[in-house]
Amino acid sequence: MKYACLISLGCAKNLVDSEAMVKQLVDMGYQMTGEACEADLIVVNTCGFLEIAVREAIEAVLEVAKYKVSGRCSIIVAAGCMVQRYGKKLLKELPEVDIFLGTSHYHALATAVESKLGGNPRRLWIGRPVGLSDLGPGRVISTGAHSAYLKIAEGCDNCCSFCIIPNLRGPLRSGREADILAEAERLAAQGIKEINLIAQDTTAFGLDRNDPEALPNLLEKLDAMPGPLAWIRLLYSYPERISERLLNVMAHSARIVPYLDIPIQHCVPEVLEAMGRPARSPEPSIDKIRSIVPEIALRTSIMVGFPGETRAHFKSLLAFIERVGFDHAGVFVFSPEAGTRAARLSGRPGSRTAESRRVALLELQRDISRRKLEKLVGRTMPVMIEGPHPESDLLVAGRLPTQAPEVDGCVIITAGNGEAGETRLVQITASHDYDLEGTVC
Repeated sequence: MKYACLISLGCAKNLVDSEAMVKQLVDMGYQMTGEACEADLIVVNTCGFLEIAVREAIEAVLEVAKYKVSGRCSIIVAAGCMVQRYGKKLLKELPEVDIFLGTSHYHALATAVESKLGGNPRRLWIGRPVGLSDLGPGRVISTGAHSAYLKIAEGCDNCCSFCIIPNLRGPLRSGREADILAEAERLAAQGIKEINLIAQDTTAFGLDRNDPEALPNLLEKLDAMPGPLAWIRLLYSYPERISERLLNVMAHSARIVPYLDIPIQHCVPEVLEAMGRPARSPEPSIDKIRSIVPEIALRTSIMVGFPGETRAHFKSLLAFIERVGFDHAGVFVFSPEAGTRAARLSGRPGSRTAESRRVALLELQRDISRRKLEKLVGRTMPVMIEGPHPESDLLVAGRLPTQAPEVDGCVIITAGNGEAGETRLVQITASHDYDLEGTVC
């Protein structure tokens, strides 16, 4: 028996690519293992969005490289965004790696491994990302038996000055509606109860085909699909592209949960303009969203320490976050990535200043989250059971429709039970900063 281990770093979009590569390995006859020390073949699917992620990827590769000596590993593969970003430079920097696969060649993992085993010395497999090889049935789901990600598009046509994603992932390529619906049907047939739709920008879906109605049309068809699917969630949505029709589809849907992830990055028009984003406050878009879907939960991403961000700008941002009251938020310090326009901008706040702003925003968001969750105590709400709580087998973990997997809080069930993927009514009995407690009705 030959064994393979795949280590997936980075975002959920990367995880979908990893699931597609696992399918290739399984089809080649490999038995998958979570222990790198047991594997004949080790794949590290890397992130390359930020320098800190690149360092993490290199450390992961060097960590598993020791199994070429102390274990049974004969082939190490580095795949993904780091490879796409640095290409040929890695051949010398990481001699431990036998195969480098860019984001353009995820689909060629089996071909590259077979070529290597056949004596071909080629190490670098890279090109311009143009395909959609990660869409379709060729995946082994790694997110449990009841929840899965479904990538509806690849690449990005946005021109954010701080971002290298278009270089790493190529231009926007929307999946075919028929292929996405077929994949959703396959997932539902496997017992998946929750589908999380992802892309670099889900609200850009169809724009490469000049079809601005593609996303609401897709959601309507997913909502009408027969089968046991309970929840459909839309992630990575740009507020400027959220139309009234899209919101009305969500508002009248039986399956699309009232949740949107809208990465605003900032609220001050001049900072947004320097970021290469629409130079206007996102507040009117947020007001429109809440007017049509009043119960919606909003998640966002915020960047502090961007070049030109002044103390006055940051005070405006604090006031905006307090006023708008996001349900969930991630806060990040600007990173001047080589190859981006933003890396060449002047007026960048000092690292201590940027970090203090990040901490202040996180503290504010914690307070907002606590106040919002306190209002849910005493209510009876639908909760999708996740399974045993990671910190205690005596407790059960679940999620509200307004809590996305992995990134948001959870519901800690202190009395009662349920099967993973089952939706149960739970009475909320207590709240914390980010989590809730409840008992199954």
